[in-house]
Amino acid sequence: MTLTLAQTFDRCLDIAGNPTAAISFPQRRMLGQALAFLPRQHYRRVLELGCGTGALARGLSVRCDHYLGLDSDADALDEARIMPSLYAQTDFRQGRVPEDIPQGPFDLVVLNGVLQDLSAEAIERLAVRLRQVAPSADILCLRSLLFEGPDEAFRPQAALAAALGRPLTACNFDRLFRIDVFEPERAAA
Repeated sequence: MTLTLAQTFDRCLDIAGNPTAAISFPQRRMLGQALAFLPRQHYRRVLELGCGTGALARGLSVRCDHYLGLDSDADALDEARIMPSLYAQTDFRQGRVPEDIPQGPFDLVVLNGVLQDLSAEAIERLAVRLRQVAPSADILCLRSLLFEGPDEAFRPQAALAAALGRPLTACNFDRLFRIDVFEPERAAA
């Protein structure tokens, strides 16, 4: 595996070689708050789109039975596979969103920094696919705002919500990141 300069620097900062410890403080804060925003304490099957090196997977695996991470970066996936979960069955696959989304059903879908890179047509295709593989799933959208203006912060999430027909049920808007939760309508008890 070939490391980029940034990955090498991260490893130098992280003496233990733990990929989770090498992530930035704002990212660590976003991932911690994302876990706190989950509507349920436990999920059967979780799909994370844009899983990267698996930093969020470690926290999610404590709260699910099966975790599947999808990312287009093969080197990041190699890094994600280094630390297996002690809690859930985990799998990391290479693929693109929305074309390579695997079969469900999933009861939680995490979109980790992928929506802002999709066109309006790709977001529509993503919504169609999510209706097939995760019709009653909670959807958690994470978005870093380090290199973006606040006026663009919700546009892709709003397009996905409209395509899915889901209301926004929770939002955390920080100057460095945004977290949005879309829950399906649940039958009254």
